[in-house]
Amino acid sequence: MNRETDILVVEDSNTQAELAREILERENYGVFRAENGAKALKMLKEQRFDIILSDIEMPGMDGYEFCRKVKDDPATKNIPVILLTVLSDPGDIIRGLESGADNFVTKPFDPDYLLSWIKHHLTNVELRKAGGAQAGLEFFFAGRKHFLAADRMQILDILLSTYEAAVNKNREVKKAKLELEKLNGSLETKVEERTADLSREIEARAKAEEDLSRARQREDMVLRTLPVAFFYAKPEKDGLRIEWVSEGAEKLCGCKPDELLKTRDLWFSRIHPEDKERVKADLARLAATGTMNTEYRLQASGGEYRWVLASATIIDGHVLGLWLDISEKRTLELQFRQAQKMEAVGRLAGGVAHDFNNLLTAIEGYTGFLLKSLAADDKRREDVVEIGKAAQAAATLTKQLLTFSRHQVFQPRVLDCNAAIRDTQKMMKRLIGENITLEINLAKEECRIKADPGQLEQIIMNLIVNAKDAMPNGGKVSIRTENTELSEKYSKMHMEVRPGPYVMLLVTDTGSGISPDAMTHLFEPFFTTKEAGKGTGLGLATVYGIVKQNGGNIYVYSEPGLGTTFKIYLPHVTEEIDTGKAPAKTKGLRGSETILVAEDDDGVRGFALRALRESGYTVLEARDAEEAVRIWEKNTDKIDLVLSDTVMPGMNGHELYEMISKHCPGMKVIFMSGYIDTELADIRLTVNNLAFLQKPVSADDLVKKVREVLDSPKAVGV
Repeated sequence: MNRETDILVVEDSNTQAELAREILERENYGVFRAENGAKALKMLKEQRFDIILSDIEMPGMDGYEFCRKVKDDPATKNIPVILLTVLSDPGDIIRGLESGADNFVTKPFDPDYLLSWIKHHLTNVELRKAGGAQAGLEFFFAGRKHFLAADRMQILDILLSTYEAAVNKNREVKKAKLELEKLNGSLETKVEERTADLSREIEARAKAEEDLSRARQREDMVLRTLPVAFFYAKPEKDGLRIEWVSEGAEKLCGCKPDELLKTRDLWFSRIHPEDKERVKADLARLAATGTMNTEYRLQASGGEYRWVLASATIIDGHVLGLWLDISEKRTLELQFRQAQKMEAVGRLAGGVAHDFNNLLTAIEGYTGFLLKSLAADDKRREDVVEIGKAAQAAATLTKQLLTFSRHQVFQPRVLDCNAAIRDTQKMMKRLIGENITLEINLAKEECRIKADPGQLEQIIMNLIVNAKDAMPNGGKVSIRTENTELSEKYSKMHMEVRPGPYVMLLVTDTGSGISPDAMTHLFEPFFTTKEAGKGTGLGLATVYGIVKQNGGNIYVYSEPGLGTTFKIYLPHVTEEIDTGKAPAKTKGLRGSETILVAEDDDGVRGFALRALRESGYTVLEARDAEEAVRIWEKNTDKIDLVLSDTVMPGMNGHELYEMISKHCPGMKVIFMSGYIDTELADIRLTVNNLAFLQKPVSADDLVKKVREVLDSPKAVGV
C-alpha cells in the first residue's frame, strides 16, 4: 500500500538497521540504508526520499550534525527527520530540536508507535503542500527562546515527561535511601557469599586451565617423542604443498616445520634419489584414488636416510597424512631374511658335507689299506699318497662347510679369550707380514667364554687373513676385547641377540673396505671378492658358523675405502677356567671284544668292518638300526660296544642307543656321522658324555677311539 513511499534509514548498527527494515517493509515501505551520515547525504543528492530515520550516536558525523545539514539544504529541508536514540536527557532533546529534527523516538520503541509517527509526518507533508499558516508554540528553556511548530509538539511531550520523571524521582530518593540502608546489610552478606563463590569458580577455572595446559604439554611431548610426523597439505598439479606439519618432521627429514611450510618441494628433495620416481607415482595414485600407503627413505637431520611409512587420505580437498619411522622394522626384516637365507644355505652345505664325508671315509680308509699293502719301494705308493692328500684336502673343505652349517662337532670348555689371543700373537705377526702393524688392546679383566679352543683360533686367524688380503700395500690391524652387557633395547634391534653379559671381540683393519652388494653375501659359502685361486670363499663362512654354534653373533661395519670392522659377541660365563686334561693313555690299539656296527652306507660299513677285524675285534654288521636291534637281541651278552651311524633310514642311531640302553644300561657306544644335529650334539653327546667320531675318519683314529671307550673305567650313557 505504501510502495510509492521511500524511507532512508541512517544506522551504523547492522542489527538495528535490519530491525527497522523488517518493521518498515512489513508495511510495504521502500527501505534504503546508509551506514553513516556522509553516505546518507550522498544518497540524498542522488535519490528522493519521503522521510528519514536516523540514529544519533554514529562514528564520524553524529545524528544532530546530519539533521542540521539536511535542514540547511533547500533541496532536503522539507523531508521529515525522526531521530532514534537511547538518549533521554532534556539537553539531548533540545539539541535535537535545535538541529531541526521533526521527531524524537527513544529506543527501544514499539513498532506501532514508530509507524504512527511516520504516517503522521507524511500526512503533515501533504498538508504543507496544500498551503496554510504554520501554527506553533513559543517557549523559553535554559534562558533561550524556542519556537515549536504544531507538527513537532511530540518533542515537547517528551521534554515535559522527562522533567516530570525527574520530579517524581526526587520524591522517591528519600524512600529509596531508607530501603537502600535496609538492603545494605543483606547486600554485604550476599556480596561476601558471591565473592566466595566467585573465588571457588576462579580456582576451579584456573585448575581446569592448568589441566588443559598439562594435557596439551603431554600431547606435544608425545608428538615430539613418537617416531611419527603428521602433516596437512594441499594437493597441487605436480606434488603437495605442506600447510601444517608436527614437530616430529624435523627428526625424520632434517628440516624444521616452518622451513617445510616456506619451501614447497623441500620435503620432496629429502627423499632418497632411488625412491623419487616411485613416490611421484604414489602421489599420482593418491590424487586418483584418495588414499596412499607407501614406504620410502627420507634424509634425517644427521644426514643418514631413514625408512618411513607414508600414509595419506584426501579429505575435503586436502591431504591428511603421516610419516612413521619404520627403520627399525626394516632392519629387523632384513636381518630375518638374511637369517633365513643363511639357514637355507647352511642346510644345503650340511647335506652336501654329509654325503661327501661318507664318500671320503671310504676313500681315505681304503687308501690307507692300499698304502699298507704296498712295499716301501713300490712306485705306486706316490700315487696312493697323492690320493690320500686330495682326500684330506676335501675333508678339510667339508669340515669348513659343516662348521658354517653348525653341524661340526666341537669340544667347548671355559677359557679366557685374552689368553687365547696372546697365545696366537706370534703366529698372527708372522701371518700379516712386516708392512702391516698389529695393535692389540685386551680388557684388563678376564674375558671368559665357553668355546672350543681350536675354533676360537680359527676365528682369529681367518679374520686376520681377511684383513691382510684387504691391505696389499700395508696398513693396521687392531684387535680389542671387552666385557659388555647387551640390553633389551639392543636385543629388540638385533633379532637373534638375547640380552645379557657378553665378551666382545673386535677386529678392525684400514683396508679397502667392502661394497654394500658384497656385504649381503659376505658369510655365504664360496663367496669371495678375491682373485681366482686366492681363496676358497669359506673363511668368513667358517667364522660365522663357529660364532653361531657357540651362541654368539657377528656384525660387520664397512664402507669402500674406509676399512672394515668385525664385531663378535660371545656369551660371557662365570665358571672357572678349564686348564684342560691330558687324554687317558690306551693300553694298545688291538682288542678281542665284540662290536656291533650299524651303518647304512656300504662303503663306510665295509671300511669299518675291515679296520676293526684287522685289529683283532669280532664284528657284527647291520645295514640299519632295525637290523641292529635284531642282532643285539640275539647277542646281548656278547656285545661290548655299539658303533653306530647317527643318520640312517627309519630309526636313527640315537633312537637305537636309547632302545638298547633301556635293557642294558651303560652299554658303551660310539656315534659316527658326517653330519650332526647341533641340538643332539649339545644334549646327547655333551651332557651324556657319549663318544663321537666325525667322518671322514681314518682306520687308526677309528681303532684308537674304540680302544679308548672300551678302556674307560665305567660305561657312559643316559
